[in-house]
Amino acid sequence: MLELKTPNNIKTLVPENLNEDNTQKFQSDNVNEIQEAKKFYDENGYVIIKKIISNEVCDTLRNFWTNEIKPFKGKIYRQTTSNAEVNVFNKNNWIMNPILNIQSLNHKYFSGIRNCAEKNIFSSTKLCKILNIFLNERPKFVQSMYFEGNSATWEHQDTYYLDSEIIGSMIAGWIALEDIKADAGRFFICPSSNKLDLIKQVKTNNYAYNHDNYILEVVSLIKKENLKIIAPYLEKGDVLFWNSKTIHGSLDSQSKSNSRSSVTFHAIPESHRFLQFQSKIKNIKTNNLGKSLIFRPKDQSKFKYRMIFLIEATFPKTFNFFKKKLISALAK
Repeated sequence: MLELKTPNNIKTLVPENLNEDNTQKFQSDNVNEIQEAKKFYDENGYVIIKKIISNEVCDTLRNFWTNEIKPFKGKIYRQTTSNAEVNVFNKNNWIMNPILNIQSLNHKYFSGIRNCAEKNIFSSTKLCKILNIFLNERPKFVQSMYFEGNSATWEHQDTYYLDSEIIGSMIAGWIALEDIKADAGRFFICPSSNKLDLIKQVKTNNYAYNHDNYILEVVSLIKKENLKIIAPYLEKGDVLFWNSKTIHGSLDSQSKSNSRSSVTFHAIPESHRFLQFQSKIKNIKTNNLGKSLIFRPKDQSKFKYRMIFLIEATFPKTFNFFKKKLISALAK
């Protein structure tokens, strides 16, 4: 076991191999196990299901990342800031600022990775069937991200940022596109933390101006409740699902030889509306993929959103000023 710390210095023991990992996992090709996985998810706020995505798909996505994303010199929307930024590489040549919303990437430059994710993840028969069981209806994908390197993600609940209009109804998933080593920036969760009282977004901890206060509240809650922190070993094709109220984050990439290639998604039930910052309920326009629906925020295949992107990329400070004002105004 490897002793590591979360972004806010909470110690956790991280299994370096499957033999050290006692986290319960379920098989994706067994109907009875999927039903048991649903019970486990409802009770613990997370569950791991093995081999949902094939090795071939994982490798294909990584190849498109290498051939389309990494050589690109322009700006792309990023997970950490939601801003348009150029690639930031570490000394191992891994991109450290993950991209936001694969489904909205510009077809002109990124058709391979966008189409592959749409066909093999957002339309995956196996994944969508599992999500249908967990959500009790067809999944509506509202957000996605792609990670290679990782600079650590703070302890948080997704519902602070986004959720279904019925809080706690959103499910998220972390898909390992390679075997995720202990020191590669592994995902961590606090089991059963979804049962705790929700940390609400208000003026004193809103995302726009007081986000650090929110993070401190989450860290304080982890310590107060003496919550367990686990960072399970995931093999290529495994998926870790978690509830929007479950506290989670990711560890810092420390390895010089191991990346943490992975895709994250968030999905809500088809009939539910979308909630942002615990304040704004939206009826979102989606594309029907058959087995699922998909929302494409700022879809770069559309001229209108390319113009918005151009303004954001050209005048980032001005745009962020008004964006923060809007988010702050929404906070109750």
